[in-house]
Amino acid sequence: MKGIREADPSRRKLARATLSDVAKEAGVSVMTVSNFVRSKPVRVQTRKRVEEAIARLNYRPNVSARSLRLSEEYSVGIVIADSDPAFLNDPFISRLVSGLSNYLSSLDYTLDVQGVAPERFENATILNKVGNEALCAILCGPKALRKEQFANLTRLGQPIVVFQEVFQSTAPNVAVVSQDDLSGGKQLGQYLLKKRLRSVVFVRPALDWCALEQREKGLRGVFAAASPSIDVKTLIAPSERFDDVQQVVKDHLAKRTPDAIVAATDSMAAAALKACELSGIRVPKDLVIAGFNGFDVWRYTSPTMTTVVSPAYELGRHAGELLIQRLKTGAFSKRHVVLPVRLQVGESTG
Repeated sequence: MKGIREADPSRRKLARATLSDVAKEAGVSVMTVSNFVRSKPVRVQTRKRVEEAIARLNYRPNVSARSLRLSEEYSVGIVIADSDPAFLNDPFISRLVSGLSNYLSSLDYTLDVQGVAPERFENATILNKVGNEALCAILCGPKALRKEQFANLTRLGQPIVVFQEVFQSTAPNVAVVSQDDLSGGKQLGQYLLKKRLRSVVFVRPALDWCALEQREKGLRGVFAAASPSIDVKTLIAPSERFDDVQQVVKDHLAKRTPDAIVAATDSMAAAALKACELSGIRVPKDLVIAGFNGFDVWRYTSPTMTTVVSPAYELGRHAGELLIQRLKTGAFSKRHVVLPVRLQVGESTG
């Protein structure tokens, strides 16, 4: 008809490709494309044609429409108990969240993140948010408070993964994913025994974390069993911030120089190293230093830091795999997973 102009071809290209478009392009049924997108079995030759069609059309699944169609929310939440407002700056937390987020994103799930002060954990809005199919949690605070937080989580009835805890639950909806921090403390302790130490200072922050408790426990266990036993003093810094740790260590060194300083994290070990430098103490000649986590910090110190390497990213990814499997089958394949850590020797221990 006159007066009706055909749509501009360049504008048509901007329209979002649909399942029908992909099916037509690949020469298959819409159901076949739908099965492919939902990771259901599709014949190898057919899969290749669908993949090529998706690439040519730049097809992107409509997650919102799909969730309505399948009555699924495609969303997971994670609540992180931490009194530091900049909690995502913590290298362990950021890596763990990245591993979890990247795995979920590969399956078109979103990840909601909320940080909350430990004493306000039960009031975290994410715990009652409608729309999250499952929940993850990182707890902190005194052991009694963490136990209470853990109990509150088990009562939610959702599939839940708790990171870095020693608590066990009989609730079938709860799984715990951790790294072997107790073994990490033992590995470092066994290595330091070769240095014939007499006194060790363990530096940790005031805020309680299960992982730090396990690291100190493993270290102390080795030193207590040594003959003769090695004296271990715990030095508590107000926080993990560089200036706080440096000042606490510097004040201690003004009174007494131990044979070794073991810090709860590499960041704290780097601050202790700086305190030694300011105090005129040579590392590793006068004193040896070690830390935990094995992220980027150990590379940048001089001397390089002896550390225990953490699989933080893998912890997050493994939790994502467990949750998705739980959502698909109705049960966790494992409800208690512990990933190994490993000692990495640097120059700071000679």
